[in-house]
Amino acid sequence: MTSEEANAIEEMTFEEAITSLDKAVRKLEGNTLGLEQSLAEYAKATQYIAHCQQQLQSVKRRIEQLKGITKSGVATTEIWEEPDDENQEPRSRKRKPS
Repeated sequence: MTSEEANAIEEMTFEEAITSLDKAVRKLEGNTLGLEQSLAEYAKATQYIAHCQQQLQSVKRRIEQLKGITKSGVATTEIWEEPDDENQEPRSRKRKPS
């Protein structure tokens, strides 16, 4: 894969990358590509997957889960995190209602 192709993938939206991944998978499943072409499509597909995973992780960091409402009407939220360590607890914060 050329650096231009890699840069183009980095600029894609999540939806564009998913569509391109689907096309690459269809080409690979079609059994019409030669060995070198198959390897090139496979390399692109792995880049699309990595890009989508990176974008999903970025979105997860921005999502907050509502944990409850205090008696004074303040929303208690928790940032959505997947702890690396089972002993690690997600951070909580309080937010005034809008």
